[in-house]
Amino acid sequence: EDVTSFVGRRRELAEVKKLMSSSRLVTLTGMGGIGKTRLALRAAGEVRRAFSDGVCLVELADLRSPALLPHVVAAELGLGDARTRWTTQTLAEYLRTRQVLLLLDNCEHLVAPCAVFAAQLLRVAPELRILATSREPLRAAGEHVLPVPPLSVPEQDNASGDLLHYEAVELFIQRAAARLPEFRVDDDTRAEVARLCRHLDGVPLAIELAADRVRTLTPKQINDRLASRLGLLSGGDRASANRQQTLRASIDWSYNLCSESERRLWARASVFSGGFDLDGAEGVCTAEDLSAAEVLDLVTGLLDKSVLLREQRGDRVRYRMLETIRGYGQERLRASGEFAEMRRRHRRWYVGLATDAYDRWLGPGQVELLGRVRAEHANLRAALEAA
Repeated sequence: EDVTSFVGRRRELAEVKKLMSSSRLVTLTGMGGIGKTRLALRAAGEVRRAFSDGVCLVELADLRSPALLPHVVAAELGLGDARTRWTTQTLAEYLRTRQVLLLLDNCEHLVAPCAVFAAQLLRVAPELRILATSREPLRAAGEHVLPVPPLSVPEQDNASGDLLHYEAVELFIQRAAARLPEFRVDDDTRAEVARLCRHLDGVPLAIELAADRVRTLTPKQINDRLASRLGLLSGGDRASANRQQTLRASIDWSYNLCSESERRLWARASVFSGGFDLDGAEGVCTAEDLSAAEVLDLVTGLLDKSVLLREQRGDRVRYRMLETIRGYGQERLRASGEFAEMRRRHRRWYVGLATDAYDRWLGPGQVELLGRVRAEHANLRAALEAA
């Protein structure tokens, strides 16, 4: 059962249930703290009656040995004692005639073993359904992937109308009132609350951690200190897993799941402002230890791990990081000693883009050029500031 109220997610909840009615394996993906587990638990609770043999939650975050996966699932199903040697095959036989919803939570560090495990169970047990949460897809046969987006936020700090229309604001107000019963949003705090939720990208974990600070800081003071957000946003629920008690711990978990090359690209790509395209990543982030030929696969890997978000503008795909992810990457970039060099490379790239647009402005490609310059506005401004 939910200990705290479930806020928003009506569209996502409906989509999860729709996918589960047509697919036997559904994976919810997204960055740490985005609310995958909470959404999965709510969806499982709402479809519980469809499974005569019940719903089984299996928490995998602390599991390190893939060989123990069948044992952990068997234990959660209440099967036998610790001496029983459960295998995927014997577990599949047990589930063969049963209607069970298996909720595999936090699969990202065991993606390949979980994919094989799920495929083998589903092959033998026709009434079994699996709902998984992971920072990247399992890539198992028949899997349907549903990326979990951030909560909705006001587009402007001075948003008009009812702020509770925005999921992130509703969550912040509810959690803040739970910490400080006299907390209210009035004309003086309205813009600051809207600004705070926007700056936190609508990430539920970040918003809950920020709400915890209302006991000692006003919304304006929290906003003023967000430059050091990874340190400010800490002190969550002590009963939660360690990685959910601070924003830094949650992002550390994602960082540790990346390969060395993915970490390198994550850090270097944090120099972009407002997103970037593949050409930009190849032009700015490559060096002796990272070739342009590797960038596409590394971008794909970071997309899979929910470090990057994909956006399509016309016939071009762009990528962006949530600000908390970008800030973490910049910390890593500074620690590596590459920050100044990456800013120089970034500036050089956008000088080249602006020069090319100027040279080709009067011609048949003007509309395309204008679109690209508009898409790169934040990067062009950052390059000017860095000059």
